[in-house]
Amino acid sequence: MPNLEITKPELVWPGKYDANGQRVVNRGAALPFQAVETICEGRATRQSGSLGDLFSHADRLNDTEHWHNKLIWGDNLLVMASLLKDFAGKIDLIYIDPPFATGADFSIRTTVGDEGITKDASALEEKAYRDTWGRGLDSFLDMLSHRFGLMHDLLRSGGTMYVHMGWEVSHPVRLILDEVFGADSLLNQVIWKRQTAHSDTAQGAQHLGRLHDVIFVYTKGEDCTLNMQYVPYDERYLATHYRSVEPDTGRRYELADLTAPGGASKGNPHYEFLGVTRFWRFKRERMEEFHRTGRVVQPSPGAVPRYKRYLDEMPGVPIQDLWTDINPINSQAIEAVGYATQKPEPLLERVLALSSNPGDLVADFFCGSGTTAAVAEKLGRRWIACDLGRYAIHTTRKRLLEIPDCKPFQILNLGSYERQHWAGAEFSEADTQRMLGAYIGFILALYQAQPVSGTHIHGKKAGALVHVGAVDAPVTIEEVNAALAECAVLKRDELHVLGWEWEMGMNDPIVKQAKSEHGIRLRLLAIPREVMEKRAVECGDIRFFDLAFLDAAVVAEDKKGRTVHIELKDFVIPDTDLIPEDVRAKITKWSDYIDYWAVDWNFQHDTFMNQWQAYRTRKERKLDLVSVEQKYDKPGKYRILIKVVDIFGNDTSRLLEHRVS
Repeated sequence: MPNLEITKPELVWPGKYDANGQRVVNRGAALPFQAVETICEGRATRQSGSLGDLFSHADRLNDTEHWHNKLIWGDNLLVMASLLKDFAGKIDLIYIDPPFATGADFSIRTTVGDEGITKDASALEEKAYRDTWGRGLDSFLDMLSHRFGLMHDLLRSGGTMYVHMGWEVSHPVRLILDEVFGADSLLNQVIWKRQTAHSDTAQGAQHLGRLHDVIFVYTKGEDCTLNMQYVPYDERYLATHYRSVEPDTGRRYELADLTAPGGASKGNPHYEFLGVTRFWRFKRERMEEFHRTGRVVQPSPGAVPRYKRYLDEMPGVPIQDLWTDINPINSQAIEAVGYATQKPEPLLERVLALSSNPGDLVADFFCGSGTTAAVAEKLGRRWIACDLGRYAIHTTRKRLLEIPDCKPFQILNLGSYERQHWAGAEFSEADTQRMLGAYIGFILALYQAQPVSGTHIHGKKAGALVHVGAVDAPVTIEEVNAALAECAVLKRDELHVLGWEWEMGMNDPIVKQAKSEHGIRLRLLAIPREVMEKRAVECGDIRFFDLAFLDAAVVAEDKKGRTVHIELKDFVIPDTDLIPEDVRAKITKWSDYIDYWAVDWNFQHDTFMNQWQAYRTRKERKLDLVSVEQKYDKPGKYRILIKVVDIFGNDTSRLLEHRVS
């Protein structure tokens, strides 16, 4: 235990201080964002006919003066560090609901065709769980403390932060928040009754029923937004207070006191009114106005006059810090998207209504199923949402697309910059060549391959040779051809290429070419993001997946090719062992593996401009395999990019070319 100089009460856990007694602070690294997709309009908007021409809308997205809401895939520590440059002191409201219990936090209910399955946590999602609980509670607290500091810096002066916690960890988390924000900055500790009463003891438990979550509300500075919210009066209150009804209008009312407690000491006026002398709440002129308009009732001559307060003029009961009126999500709810820990939209509606105004910037750095982003969109707030899980990003995207008039938003990641940062920290060799060798050796070891000396061949696994793609660039067709040629010279008939990203049009054509020209079986495998996570490597949870195969066609509807549509022809997902056997047996067609697909009709840059999409929802299981018509006004050569997202949230792209005469 280091020698610490403690000047005030604080929570200490293993890893908070180094051996010299210095506070360990991980601020991440500021990296550039990469825009991987821009959503122009959603299906709900398109069906309502609210927006016009797709291309003109896409042009507006390139206008840097317009705000773009942001859905970011990546480690929120790096994401927040990267946001600081542009957003330090600019976020009005942060709500987070970090995972705080068991691996069930990552249980996702998804559907294949007509069959529902519970998606096991992918390696990437397991990583998030391992990092927060790998060493027990102390690792969870350490993870949060670094992130709370970044959130504090991102909040504006007067901004508000809501931290949603379960009973298991709420007590130490509050102490960390006190340390970051200051104990005086705690606005409320809200108790949300998330379950109906039940008997845990009937199931053998030795404790009372656990029904609530805790939501800590902290402010940064004094000028915070607090828009009081109200709930309707209950029937018992109405029967006691508003039992009188006007015969002519049917309006319910109560008689309220007009006298002023405190008398002269509070500066209240003193005069005679309707024969009664008292200290009154209002000046004489106001009282006389009430009397003229029938708002004053004197039960009998000489009795103290009272004020007629109508029920329909009252906002209701101001909400307190005990919330029992918001029900949890059930499996049949319209908004349910299959997340076991999904929070109900009314809960976030209350949070946003209390602590933000239209146009304010709201952020959620553990966005999960996307409730915060969806509610922010519906209430006219700007938003930033982030999650480590690929499927969480996909679920949030679909949820937003179902909102009529959803504003355009971007999907971002840190891409190759994050990988460069990782490689620089992990393989800090003296020169570039040694660093490259260390990186290739690391990937080969995870793939369980042995290194070999070659130009484009880096390793071997069983009877196959292995090529490892660069950490900061897509694997190119030229690169694969060079490895194939070297493989042929060595008289080997199988090549495995491992890569982070791939040149457009890589998959099926080059696999067929390798077989026909060289007689070589070529496998293209994705290097998973979790190789950058130490605990994932330590646990041996690294799996390289074969790229999926997508076949699609551009169908011209006229001789000049001015009007076209896209048809999906085939989709092959190699890793079907992820699907439970009983569900796999019921899959009847290749399209059952597709959850979503989208089209960029004029792909020009690195960013996919999502201009049309089709996808499954809980309500609409059928998936259209033919797109709507697209009309081109000008002749020329167009590149059409098609993106498919499978049932596990992994995406596959296919680039097609079309000439308009």
